[in-house]
Amino acid sequence: MAVDKKGPPKGKRPGWSRTLDILLRTGHIGTAGILLGAAVFQAPVSAVHHYGWLVIATGLGLVVTELHHSLRWPHEGRGLLALSHMLPVALVHLSSTYLVELLWAALVLGAIGSHMPRAFRHWSLIYGKVER
Repeated sequence: MAVDKKGPPKGKRPGWSRTLDILLRTGHIGTAGILLGAAVFQAPVSAVHHYGWLVIATGLGLVVTELHHSLRWPHEGRGLLALSHMLPVALVHLSSTYLVELLWAALVLGAIGSHMPRAFRHWSLIYGKVER
């Protein structure tokens, strides 16, 4: 691995980027958990609507940090799963009939995307393989 005197080793995120990613991911998981719990226990939307905005803000922040790290992210397994993780949440806004089920689906897709093996996370839809 080549070392650049002006920054981290090539291919590695700078420390501030990793720290920001951890903070955003922690905030995202925490606020999404609050929303899921509120849905399960049928809390009034007015009591938790600001957490919805925090989930959106932290989620968009995570997308930005991923794109900063690699512009291949959207067509790699990790990006594709992250984008599909957003679909159930978007469907909630069309109909809240299946609110709890859709939020669970988003949670499961997010967990799979975060923990799948490297070969799947970095597999590219465009290139049909893991690009180095």
